[in-house]
Formats: sequence, structure tokens, C-alpha cells
Amino acid sequence: MAVKPIPEGQHSITPYLGIKDAGKAIDFYKAAFGAVEMFRLESPDGRIGHAELKIGNSSIMLADPCDMEGGLVSSQSLNAAAIGLHLYVEDVDAVYAQAIKAGGTPLRAVENQFYGDRSGTLKDPFGNLWFVSSHVEDVSVEEIRARAAKMFAS
Repeated sequence: MAVKPIPEGQHSITPYLGIKDAGKAIDFYKAAFGAVEMFRLESPDGRIGHAELKIGNSSIMLADPCDMEGGLVSSQSLNAAAIGLHLYVEDVDAVYAQAIKAGGTPLRAVENQFYGDRSGTLKDPFGNLWFVSSHVEDVSVEEIRARAAKMFAS
């Protein structure tokens, strides 16, 4: 039987986050977004060498930063967020509130957007941005452009 070039359950692209205290980040993502830990590989010193989480039907990978050439740096070492993750959920208001309760920092309250999503933005305790959304209205590209033009004109 042939090996699949993209493993079962994975998509073509998966975000990979470098996070100091990756174990704490895993705990936060479980509490905030209902993440399911699929795999964890710890180094002898207890740091996360590699972990895979499932949030909804998508995966993220993460690890503690490493000193190897070409290795990950941490999102916390940057002055501004370098990673933004867009997360579609069934109930944006509930998930946003859950993430704030778990320790996220609210940046933009949940509200209906001109492009048909209801969304809010938060920063996780590890410096990454999360754009949490529920799609609430199908809007044509033409209508999105018209609404955006009206919004930027005011």
C-alpha cells in the first residue's frame, strides 16, 4: 500500500508556531478553543520538541524555540504579533468569551463585519493573534467591494 504524500487528517498547509512554554500554550488552546492534542514529543529537558493539535477540522503544530540553525524563534521575542490565525467556529460569541476567560486579551470585540462574518480579535498569552469568526451572511465579491468603499469613505 502506497504512503500518501499528505498524511491522513492533514491539509496542504498547517501553521507551525514557535512558543516559549509551548506546554502552557497547549493548555491554553485546549481551554480557549477546545483543541485536541494529537501528538506531543518532549525533549529530555521537558520542553516541547513538536506537538500537533486539532482545532475543529484543522491542525496546528507548535514547539518550544530551539537553538538549531533554521529553528523556530518564539512569537514572544517579537515586538508585534507575527502570527495571526483565523478560526471559524459555530458560535463566535461563545468561543470568544471562552478564550478571554482562558487568558486571552481582547483586541476587537465581536461584531458583524461588512464581508459577511461575525468576528472578534484576541491575543493569546503567547503573542499570537486569533481572528475568531462565524460566517453569518453570504455576500458577493461586488457587494463586499461596495460595502468596503462605503466604509472607507466615511
